[in-house]
Amino acid sequence: MILEYKFVYQSNNNYFVEYIDNILKQKETKYYINRENENIFLYVEDEEERLLKISDELSNELPISIFLKDFALEVVSQIPLINYQYTLDSCQKSYCSNCLAEIENKEMTNYYNPFINCQLCGTTSNVKSLDIFENKEKIEFDNFKNSFEFLASKIAQGKTLEIKNANKKIYLKKLEKVEYENQTVLCTDINNLSKIAVGSKQKNILLLSLEKPIIEFNLNAIYKKSMEIEFDKINVIASWDLVIYLLSKELQKLNIDFLSIEQDNQESSVTVEYKRELNFPKISVTENNIYILENNCYDKRLNKVYNSFDEKSKSQFMVLLDENKLYEKTVLNFFISSKYDDGINLYSSKIDGLVDIVKYNIPNSISELIENIEKTENGDKLINSYKEKFPDIYKKAIESNIDNNLNSITNLWKIASTILDLDDIYKTAKSCLLQKGPRIDYKLKKSDKLFNKEFDIVSFIKSGISFKLAGVEEKTLSLGYVESFIYFISDLYDEVNEQFEVDGVSFCGDYIGEEIINKLIAKAFNKTSKLYYNKDFPIQL
Repeated sequence: MILEYKFVYQSNNNYFVEYIDNILKQKETKYYINRENENIFLYVEDEEERLLKISDELSNELPISIFLKDFALEVVSQIPLINYQYTLDSCQKSYCSNCLAEIENKEMTNYYNPFINCQLCGTTSNVKSLDIFENKEKIEFDNFKNSFEFLASKIAQGKTLEIKNANKKIYLKKLEKVEYENQTVLCTDINNLSKIAVGSKQKNILLLSLEKPIIEFNLNAIYKKSMEIEFDKINVIASWDLVIYLLSKELQKLNIDFLSIEQDNQESSVTVEYKRELNFPKISVTENNIYILENNCYDKRLNKVYNSFDEKSKSQFMVLLDENKLYEKTVLNFFISSKYDDGINLYSSKIDGLVDIVKYNIPNSISELIENIEKTENGDKLINSYKEKFPDIYKKAIESNIDNNLNSITNLWKIASTILDLDDIYKTAKSCLLQKGPRIDYKLKKSDKLFNKEFDIVSFIKSGISFKLAGVEEKTLSLGYVESFIYFISDLYDEVNEQFEVDGVSFCGDYIGEEIINKLIAKAFNKTSKLYYNKDFPIQL
């Protein structure tokens, strides 16, 4: 009897393959591993009773990974011809359930030893010592357990620990209060995360995944009110290595659930040194996907690919093409960024590279933009009505400056916010509870050419003024601006596809990791469209 396991693993690293291989090496059975891009196949051949036992064991032993998208199991009649070999990844591993079983068992020689070598997850360490200093004087301990009890006691006393790793320093101290938006905190026990944050089953599980990522959570309303906090977001991480895990175990005994994590120099009397690299990704978890926001563990060859262009949008697109092996395809890419110039680019081997589809061409001033609106049909009447109804808003807008160095939708939304007297359009749209906003005019100026088309900012602002005059309230209008943008790029994709037979559409830039943008993309792009994203490389570097 043969079982075929199919794992959809959206990463180019081989960590999950290595883990599967290490598990099966421990079992007396015949198995084969094959990989085809994102699909990892495991074939196990044995007697039925043995296979059932192995299947049960695998369900308990296989880890959760942020890259593991899907899983399927079926009985097959034969094993395909396989000639697959994998190379080990160089990044430091975290830890697995097998590691914990060894270090938490008082009967094991590795009890409380954070530097074990694990045969399953491949975690290895050449480091064998945990060096602890108080007031620069080294302290010796009889065993690891005593050292972690000492460190936990110092945190309980309000001391700050300086943690020195091979590649960086961080500072840990007891969290008294979340001080600023997106502050990063270590949760020592995920079961108590709800004390300060609004958790979800998916996010809580991912915190404990192989990669031990940082994930953004919403602060819960009770905590915000009791602590008089005005902002909403906090970044959370669980124990990322065995040193921090064992420290967390001791902190739990002292009812300390959260530590603040700072990277700037802090005053500290206690220093902990161990020469292990500190690598954990930061991810965005949305309803439809998981996106890498920060990551050190990717093929460093991609840095050369990224540096092949000066424009961030094209650099990011080239990495995306490489990660997804799309050099023989025709792909339309949308780079949507809050920080850099946006880019709407088409790649095809048929045209020998990249071309720009749209540029926003930000005007020099708001007064210049108003003059251009007045030159259009009924534009002068529209502006006069706006002056009469909102004289103070109009005067303030005319006197405002435009940053025309940033060619992006972010800047267009800023201009619209200034003219229409709206708070930040994007932030306001995120807080809107409505399902739909008004359709804002996102248009391109008429042109016979497919490439380098000019965005019609006049229509973009005119439609917003019309809705403002009609009494559409701020949140609804803001949602309309954001929602209409996604439908605009969807229509643009359809137009390019009609003329060029595009194989797929790709997205990158930090906006892609936002829940509202993610939902709108899923809604606007039909299920037949092939969507691509970065894999191990952050969606915006």
